Amino acid sequence: MLDRKKAAALFRRLPELTTPRLRLRKFKRGDVRDIFAYASDPQVTLYTPWEHHRELETTRNFLDTILAAYRQGRPAPWAIVLRENNSLIGAIGIRNWTMEHARAEVGYVLARQHWGKGYASEALQAVLAFGFSRMELNRIEAKCVPENKGSIRVLEKSGLRREGLLREVEFCKGKFGDLNLYSILRHEFDVHD
Repeated sequence: MLDRKKAAALFRRLPELTTPRLRLRKFKRGDVRDIFAYASDPQVTLYTPWEHHRELETTRNFLDTILAAYRQGRPAPWAIVLRENNSLIGAIGIRNWTMEHARAEVGYVLARQHWGKGYASEALQAVLAFGFSRMELNRIEAKCVPENKGSIRVLEKSGLRREGLLREVEFCKGKFGDLNLYSILRHEFDVHD
């Protein structure tokens, strides 16, 4: 298993991942307006644990948190960028890493105009491969709101299996809500890939 020093170095120098249509790269200060473009859309954040951004300052603070995590060697998301025109269309990342159990969680968000084109699944495959190979994970989890049919399709298409319903597990946007729990194990990814 990865030790803490190697883990910190890995996220401090978060590697770029490429897929046929996407580039997953570190966020940079100049991305603030592109992030705001999707993060300010109430439809995009309908099923996220965070409210849509109403002002650019919220996005700047969010970006500052990501850049600080890179510097500190903590898990932080990649920007999802289209290779054809270099436009930033979303984010994907690994979080809640429990090193002693070789387990982590993945999450993603995509600008609405790019839904239904397979980009989230493509990005997720690259991040799963990174998690199992570079982070030496045994299990990767994802949680999603049961009503989020698009995200359920992405997770299942990527080989994650639904394990069950976490009833009223989060207090989010003023109420307790349920989440579906999905997971994939390293040996299942090898078979799936």
